Amino acid sequence: MRRMFYSVCMLLILTSCSLSGTGMYPQQTWKDLTIHVETRPAPLIKGTNEFLVYATINARQPGSDLIVSIKERGSKKWHQAIQDGHVGVYRRAILIQNPKTNVLQVRIKRDKEVGLLEFALNDYVTID
Repeated sequence: MRRMFYSVCMLLILTSCSLSGTGMYPQQTWKDLTIHVETRPAPLIKGTNEFLVYATINARQPGSDLIVSIKERGSKKWHQAIQDGHVGVYRRAILIQNPKTNVLQVRIKRDKEVGLLEFALNDYVTID
């Protein structure tokens, strides 16, 4: 019983000391889509970080007919984001090597069209 109590206390201490918050990048457009990206945690850390890509059409309709992939510039492998329902949200956690100076690349595929957007990893505003 004591061991469980100490384990729970340690977990609470570690959780309260961890980075939290959300970072939002300036929105960009591709074709008729408005794209904005959020990250968790904010500030980014060297290691695994979660990115959420929001796609809307004319600021009202979700862009749910897309294939969204992300990577850090310089990385060879694209990571396909998981579509979170049909609400225009795509999420993926990827390894970030250099959060202070590198760039997140977002590749969007719709039918046979492909677009590439870039977001400087240090160009975000904390919203939490």
